[in-house]
Amino acid sequence: MRLRLSVRLPRKRHRLSILAAAALVAIGAYWYGVPGVLPPRDVPVFEHITVAARGTEMPVFYVKTDRKMVALTFDISWGTKTPELVLPILKQHNQKATFFLSGPWAAKHERIVKAIVNDGHEIASHGHEHINLSQCGKDRVTANISRADEILRRVSGQKMRFFRPPNGDYDDVVVGAARDLGYETIIWSVDSLDWKNPGADYMVKRVVDLAFPGAILLCHASDSSKQIHLALPGILQGLKTKGYEIVTLGELWRVGTPGRDDPRGRAKPTED
Repeated sequence: MRLRLSVRLPRKRHRLSILAAAALVAIGAYWYGVPGVLPPRDVPVFEHITVAARGTEMPVFYVKTDRKMVALTFDISWGTKTPELVLPILKQHNQKATFFLSGPWAAKHERIVKAIVNDGHEIASHGHEHINLSQCGKDRVTANISRADEILRRVSGQKMRFFRPPNGDYDDVVVGAARDLGYETIIWSVDSLDWKNPGADYMVKRVVDLAFPGAILLCHASDSSKQIHLALPGILQGLKTKGYEIVTLGELWRVGTPGRDDPRGRAKPTED
């Protein structure tokens, strides 16, 4: 008598499931090892890397120069009280600065924009919508910068060449879009922290201590900066006492080359 042995193969769908499970087990064994059989391997760690972190399109943080010069810059995106406190101080000290203005603010306060221009200050762009542009696609970034450019040219009569993104937020798309429109993206190297309103003495000491040749100083003339007018005379005098010439960004730009490596958080260069 002959015995017939039969083996039922799983249906196709079940066979695929078994193969997939076996593949997962094999991959796990390959990376994590099997005690006494396979040694564990280094497991790769995947981190979220922003485009800005790659640094293929970097903005400018300072100007490389040996001359003891710093650029004084102010951002304005809302309010009228602080600008009208800051401008008389700058005039009293015969000091010129660069003002980064947002489009909507400039359109609403043409009188103040014209006062800034008439006092001999430099106008730059702070964009239109005050949003984090690194979260936007290139079309929206381009529209943001272009809309502000249209307003600022009309109101100020100046052709802007510097752009500071809202909140200092940028990535490769932002820097590239600005460059396509003829703008150089500017961040800063010394933050006065006036937006935190930490006290005039604190701001004076911070700016004077952190300044270095070619530094770009960040201040605000929006109404959220409630103490900058109290600190500004001390900042100006303190820098001049240390031998610094305080100029507009355009003037600083002409004496050196753009510094695209972020100096914030590292030891400042030693002074002679």
